[in-house]
Amino acid sequence: MAESLITIHPKEPARLSLATLPTPVVELANLSKQLGSSRLLMKRDDLTGVELSGNKIRKLEYLLSDAQAKGCDCLITHGGFQSNHCRATAAAGARLGMKVRLALRLPEGAPPAQDGNLFLDGLFGAKISMHSIADYSGKKKELIERTIAEESAEGRRPYFFPVGASVPLGCWGYIRMMAELADQIGRDTKVDLFVAVSSSGTLAGMILGKALLHLDHWHVRGIPVSDSVTFFQKDLRELMDATIRMFGLDVTQEQTPIDLVDGFIGAGYAIPYPEAVETIKLLARTEGVLLDPTYTGKAMTGYLDIVRKGKVRLGAVPVFIHTGGVFGMMARKDLFAV
Repeated sequence: MAESLITIHPKEPARLSLATLPTPVVELANLSKQLGSSRLLMKRDDLTGVELSGNKIRKLEYLLSDAQAKGCDCLITHGGFQSNHCRATAAAGARLGMKVRLALRLPEGAPPAQDGNLFLDGLFGAKISMHSIADYSGKKKELIERTIAEESAEGRRPYFFPVGASVPLGCWGYIRMMAELADQIGRDTKVDLFVAVSSSGTLAGMILGKALLHLDHWHVRGIPVSDSVTFFQKDLRELMDATIRMFGLDVTQEQTPIDLVDGFIGAGYAIPYPEAVETIKLLARTEGVLLDPTYTGKAMTGYLDIVRKGKVRLGAVPVFIHTGGVFGMMARKDLFAV
């Protein structure tokens, strides 16, 4: 299947071709055997590229196309100090010849090591500012406005987008992914899809894609890895409603139900816990697949719990969407004594 031949929707906005697509769908045969499950599939969206790996680049294809169309030459965004989104933005900016400014949230305690995504941010040439948790949470608007003003004063045309590129335009990345996946496994196949949820854009796109593409045999479930189910019910609905309004999509709330799997966040965002660490080891040793302790390790823990307890719909194939994160995992080698 050629990625360029995928047809999504007549209102799909312009996008750049930055990711390596389509990403493969693989059988987790060894893991299936170990769990006594008939069939487990994984969509390898960690393989959207090397420098641009993971789910973020699918969304950035649309935002950076918009930035170029508006004549912008500087990208401004924010995230945690090991943000996959910020690293993908830095790499994409380098590829497109655009300056990148990143406002990163410091962790509690000692300053972070220059490792993982943080190391790559600098290697790609991004200009980084680091902020305490209090300043990042309470003064983010002022930080971003100041950064925009600085770049404008130097004669640049800045383009800002929030963490995860989780805005209506970015949702098209995972509307398109659903079309790609339907071509790979068949739209009439009964599947239960599982994905990590943090900034909402990936899951929102998948839910909208299911409705727009009339994938009636599919069910989409998100596994929160940061905020509460209550928070995400509201955040996802607001993002989907905004996307529907912005693009005039013929989709109702009844066609876009939100199904979230609770209980796998642990103590909080980016705080690993033993079960998720064991899940990462399990996938590495049975399938040679790398997860990370912030997103996919937690989400896969939820996915495996559902499979083990027989909570997949009768006759449905459980498909895990691997959203990447390997560079962040490399910054937490302390969790994996081997």
